[in-house]
Amino acid sequence: MTRAFVARFRSLARELRLSPLAAMLLALLATLDLAASAFALLSLIGPDDGASRPKMDWRPPSFVSPASGRAATASDDTQTLSRPIFWKSRRPRPIAGKPDRGDGFAGIPTAPAGLLLGAIVKSGASVRAFVVSGEDPEGRWLVLGETVQGWTIAEVGQSELKLVNGAQSARLQLYPEQ
Repeated sequence: MTRAFVARFRSLARELRLSPLAAMLLALLATLDLAASAFALLSLIGPDDGASRPKMDWRPPSFVSPASGRAATASDDTQTLSRPIFWKSRRPRPIAGKPDRGDGFAGIPTAPAGLLLGAIVKSGASVRAFVVSGEDPEGRWLVLGETVQGWTIAEVGQSELKLVNGAQSARLQLYPEQ
């Protein structure tokens, strides 16, 4: 049967005027086509050997519901909160500030302990500052005129705030180590 097939293939190649190389390439492509068709047919109607596959015992991660217990809040992670994201070294901030730098806030003492400035955002005429205090450890965004621990935000600079409390004034620096 194989000799008959080869003879028939050679006569067909002569009729179509194919070179021997083109005929071999055509035969190879036909063989690949038959193999791909057989694979597709076996994958569709082939035997189901599901018993030989291991069963997956995957469960989604558990969810802490309010009924099952208290979920951790952001303020519980004091180590991460003490490392500010806007600070290059990511070291915990020192509470005490450095001496004056000679800018518009010169001569004003640093803000009281327990207040930290996390960020200043200026967009057009609006200015906001993110301040963390002992009263609010998660922090909050404040604008000019708002108060925190009895101190009112009077002025916002490039990297610090001017706070006033009656006749007293103080400054809160964004980068106290500079």
